[in-house]
Amino acid sequence: MTPAHPSRSLHDQAGLIGKVAVFWIIGLLLVGLLILDALSIVLTTFKLSNTAQAAASIAATTYKNLHDVPKACDAAGVELLRDNQPVPETGAWCKIDTTSGVATIALHSTASSLVLGRMSFTEDYTKITVKETAQPSSL
Repeated sequence: MTPAHPSRSLHDQAGLIGKVAVFWIIGLLLVGLLILDALSIVLTTFKLSNTAQAAASIAATTYKNLHDVPKACDAAGVELLRDNQPVPETGAWCKIDTTSGVATIALHSTASSLVLGRMSFTEDYTKITVKETAQPSSL
């Protein structure tokens, strides 16, 4: 015996495939946005770390040559500007140990984001802080 209405049981589930497809598309879009945000955070951290390392190296070398902390930090500030990084307003971003000549540069930045920076509970993930040190060159 065949069912009276075989097309009716198929018709009841016809919209289910569309709903599943919509949920998958939305899920994939959200995962894609999160991947873009993570990539932005990683690239911002990498760029900021490179800038801080170069500035620390310049500051350490300048201090070794001149033995003047303000001039060494000014030289580091010029290196920051060369990398399109604003020089921080506070004096705590550049520290030089006068006994060893080791320079420490601390920089802060915010990564651009599409999702994480817009929500209050994930906003801290986009705030990048790097701290790099460098010794004076031995040459």
